[in-house]
Amino acid sequence: MSPFTIVLLTLVLVVMLFILVFAAVLLTPFALPLLAFGAPFIPSAGKTVERMLDAAGVGPTTRLLDLGSGDGRIPVAAAKRGARADGVEVNPWLVWVSRRRAQWFGVREHTMFKCGNLWTYDVAAYDVVTVYGLGPIMGKLEQKLLRELKPGTRVVSHAFHFPNWRPEREDRGVVLYVVPERSAAA
Repeated sequence: MSPFTIVLLTLVLVVMLFILVFAAVLLTPFALPLLAFGAPFIPSAGKTVERMLDAAGVGPTTRLLDLGSGDGRIPVAAAKRGARADGVEVNPWLVWVSRRRAQWFGVREHTMFKCGNLWTYDVAAYDVVTVYGLGPIMGKLEQKLLRELKPGTRVVSHAFHFPNWRPEREDRGVVLYVVPERSAAA
């Protein structure tokens, strides 16, 4: 092989490696949650976020948790309304993005983003929980929320329904649930 061919092959291999690494970094936010049996990162539109917060009556006294918080847009929007808003996200890259978003919008002191698994995260302290979960996980998530949240807690789902829980209200893909009294939930 000539030196030119060796250099050309090396250059091609380096470029291919760069493309693979770049693709892996870009796809990680979408693929990682699927490995944790959650949902892929699909950002909610701004109007959808506002409908979710309106449905739950989010305001200055609200303590909100976004399960699978992605890039943090729901907690940041809630914090802009004066709420204390937290997010739990399995993808560390998206947690970093969320923290930067909160800082950019000046609500860092009203938000907290943790890298964690929604299945093991303690949800009991919140009075509003938001979620975008794929259909197959909603039954298991319904049981977790009914077990851990206190009666009266508002749960807002985007696009997917809980299988056994009757919604209080629906508006263009935004579904509001209220945790029932323990005797009614059994």
